[in-house]
Amino acid sequence: MQSNKTSMASNTEAVTARLRELILTGELPQGERVTESGLAALLEVSRTPVRLALATLEQEELVEGVPNRGFRVRRFTLEDIREIIEVRANLEGMAARLAAENGATREQEAVLSRCVDEVDEIIAEKVCEREVFRRFSDINIRFHTTIAKISGNATLQRLLERVTTLPFLIAPLVYVLPDEEAFGTIIEGQRDHIRLLEAIQQGQGARAEFLMREHALMPLSRAALLLQHTGAKSLPLRQAV
Repeated sequence: MQSNKTSMASNTEAVTARLRELILTGELPQGERVTESGLAALLEVSRTPVRLALATLEQEELVEGVPNRGFRVRRFTLEDIREIIEVRANLEGMAARLAAENGATREQEAVLSRCVDEVDEIIAEKVCEREVFRRFSDINIRFHTTIAKISGNATLQRLLERVTTLPFLIAPLVYVLPDEEAFGTIIEGQRDHIRLLEAIQQGQGARAEFLMREHALMPLSRAALLLQHTGAKSLPLRQAV
């Protein structure tokens, strides 16, 4: 029984990841109507994991329910993304300041240091492949989540979790930029992470807040470029951190 539950959870995660990727690459265009049966046929899976995946993607605001017609891929405008990024930047900045003021435990500091080391390894490998970018995304999420935990503010953590579940805010531009340029976002993000870690280790709250806000606002500089790149009124949903 436990094995069946584990298998179902794994299958659902795989289906969710695949559907998310189809949306982020534009293979499922913004505004497109999608159904459980149609997606199940597309992915060659049963409808159950698709149903669960759509529920997750609705929470992430990548799809929205259409009464009696299934779901529709949500449209995002430049202004939508700008508002979310700005809110997130302020929340992340506050988390970094509190983390520096509170101080990390030895275990928490080890997690942050390990994140930096793992990204250093990715950069040293100089491999521009989809799986590499996925690895960076996972590490990046772990780094930011750990800082939020160090802040010690439960309300702030809940708000950040809500904002940062949007995939286009937490992953590199692997689906819309050339691999070399996307790899450059990893290097740029790593520089910020190193400075943030130093500020937290040294208890520099104001500096940590400033660095994190600047870091979290990075996607704004690319949003207009993405709009121009795609030649569309709505943006591809994947952004860099």
